Amino acid sequence: MPSARAGLAKYEDLYRIAYLESQRALDDQQDELKGMRDRGVQFTAFVGAATAFLVGTGLHPTHRDASFYFLAGVASALSVVLILLLLRLLIPSSSKLWHYRLSAKALIAGWIETDVPPPTEGHFLKALAEKYDQMREENEGLLGWLRISYRWLIIVGTAQITMWAALVWAKG
Repeated sequence: MPSARAGLAKYEDLYRIAYLESQRALDDQQDELKGMRDRGVQFTAFVGAATAFLVGTGLHPTHRDASFYFLAGVASALSVVLILLLLRLLIPSSSKLWHYRLSAKALIAGWIETDVPPPTEGHFLKALAEKYDQMREENEGLLGWLRISYRWLIIVGTAQITMWAALVWAKG
C-alpha cells in the first residue's frame, strides 16, 4: 500500500499539529488537577487556621447548653467532611486511573517495533494524537468528579468557618 503510506507522509505536518494539540489538552488537564489540589490544600489550611483562631480565642462559654453542643457538633462534623473531601481530591479512587503519559517501552514495543512494516512518522504522529485524545476523554470523567469534590470542599469549608463563627458569636 504505497499510496496509503504516501498519503500519511503527505499530511505529516498536519498530524504533528494534531499530536501537539492533543498533548496540550492532556497538559491542560494535568495543570487543572494540580491547581485544584494546590488550592484545596491551601483552602483547608486556611479553614484550619481560622477554626483554631475562632475556637482558641473566642470560645469561652460558661454555660454549655444543647444549642452549644449542636453547633459544635455540626461544625466538628463539617471538619471531618472537609478532610474527607480533601483526601478524595488528593487520592482519587484507584478504580479510575489518570492517564497523561505513555511509557517509552510501550511506544517502542507496541508501536515502533511491530511485525508489520514500521510506521512512517506521519502514521506514528496520527496514532499518538488519537491515543492522547482517547486518554483525554478517559480523564474527563475523573476530572469531572474531582471538580465536584473541589466545589464541595469550598462549600463545606465555608460552612465550617460559618458554624464556628456562629458558635463563638452566640456562646463565646
